[in-house]
Amino acid sequence: MRVTATILPTKKETVPVELPEGSTVEDLVRALSYIPDGWIAVRGGRPIPVDEPLTDGDELKLISVVSGG
Repeated sequence: MRVTATILPTKKETVPVELPEGSTVEDLVRALSYIPDGWIAVRGGRPIPVDEPLTDGDELKLISVVSGG
């Protein structure tokens, strides 16, 4: 299946990603070589959990988590 991820705020790029059927948000983040704990996935304006199954044609925003003091 093919999903599209927009990487924010650092890269501000949109990339298509091919994933096996039944893949989750975590699989998507790992396919992009990122650490899942460092990203929030948003679909349709709502955050979704890392174990959320994806479907062909999904369009997601991946927003990096920034923390510090």
